Amino acid sequence: MIPAPLIFLVLPWLAAPLIYLLRLRGWFRAEVALAVTVAIVGALLAGALPLAAPPWVRDSFGVLGRTFVMEPVDRGALVQIFALAALIFLGAGLHPAGPYFLPAGTGILSLLAAALFVRPFLFAAIFLEVAAALAVFMLADEAHPLTRGALRFFTYTTLGMPFILFAAWLIESSAANPGNAQLLVQATYALAAGFALLLAVVPFHSWLPLAADHAPPLATAFLTSVMRLPVVFLLLKLLDGYPWLSQNPLVYGALLLAGTGMVILGALFVFGQQNLGRSMGYALVIEYGAILMALGLGTRAGVEAALAALTVRGLGLWLWALGLSELRREASDNAFATLHGLGWRRPFAVTAVAVGMLSLIGLPLMAGFPPRWALLRLLAEQTPVLAAVLLAAMTSVGVVVMRGLAALTTPRRPDEVIEPQESRLAQVTYTVAVAAVLVLGAFPQWLLPSLTLAAAFPRLGP
Repeated sequence: MIPAPLIFLVLPWLAAPLIYLLRLRGWFRAEVALAVTVAIVGALLAGALPLAAPPWVRDSFGVLGRTFVMEPVDRGALVQIFALAALIFLGAGLHPAGPYFLPAGTGILSLLAAALFVRPFLFAAIFLEVAAALAVFMLADEAHPLTRGALRFFTYTTLGMPFILFAAWLIESSAANPGNAQLLVQATYALAAGFALLLAVVPFHSWLPLAADHAPPLATAFLTSVMRLPVVFLLLKLLDGYPWLSQNPLVYGALLLAGTGMVILGALFVFGQQNLGRSMGYALVIEYGAILMALGLGTRAGVEAALAALTVRGLGLWLWALGLSELRREASDNAFATLHGLGWRRPFAVTAVAVGMLSLIGLPLMAGFPPRWALLRLLAEQTPVLAAVLLAAMTSVGVVVMRGLAALTTPRRPDEVIEPQESRLAQVTYTVAVAAVLVLGAFPQWLLPSLTLAAAFPRLGP
């Protein structure tokens, strides 16, 4: 019998060196096609592969004393990870993102799958650390040399791993010494420190605006969407798997406090931005904070809102990355002053950037609105002040987007004659992507499959 988890570990890992060889031979289209195919196949298998169905597949296998298990909840996470990776790899075919982007990204998919499968859960930190090391190669190319954003991301991930592993040791020690309650208290503090580093909780958020400003936009989208999903699912599994965590009100209070702090800081710093990259970085700080706020409510509805937000946020990020990659063909950086007037030469790309950011913050009629509205309603019922804070943060990002649109659509000279310069393929791609965002906003019931994932965490909330 073939272990189902092994398929998702081996397939991307074997494909990664082949993709790099295609890059060395200069076969760019074949490289993109193989990366996209692997991601699509992974998404299809995750959704359709039967588990424990004789005679040819089983749901687990063991290596070096550790077990890799594919559970039903992992299906939803894998489908999102591989499907979103396929979109981003497809975008790399339109806007090349560096020689290591596709091979490193494909290899990372294997590591993210391992982080979901490994038992005990806490050993996922090892795979997330290796994935972060590979991601550094994605964040640098000829036009974007290695920056502080990439180095800070890797540093914070590396600093977070020992806390997670130390918590694993404390939990195992507690099982051997059930009378020592102090071990579980220490494990809780270690987990809090580890996840604060992994989830870019203030003050460990500084890599987000730096990476969004200096790294290739598609690499930023991959890093902040595909690679963040396993971290959130790891947090959910820990809360659901250990009653001493899920039944501790201080844990939910800490999540709510951390999320609120991120929303407030993101709103304050984004308001004065004059840069599309840094603006998205702080918008992501707000988005991460909103997800933590949803989990901090300690209710099933909060978990559902967080999972729905995770499902749709990648689409907005992908749209922003596609549009900004197009604009960067003519500009040296992401500042409004540098991009001045590009709205007339690249109207579809500018629309994509604006719609992507507005969808991320949850503007009505866009894909991000249903989960954001659900969270606002929940916050208004329990703590209206926090609902007002989140709404103010959303408004702050919206003001920056409008300011950016005003700069990008104003010609440098009144008599300047500007003609659109986008290819037909780019126009079609942006149009389809924007339509998808609007359709998901108009038909939020299509997000219901993501809400069913909350049922896999029965201990989280009444």
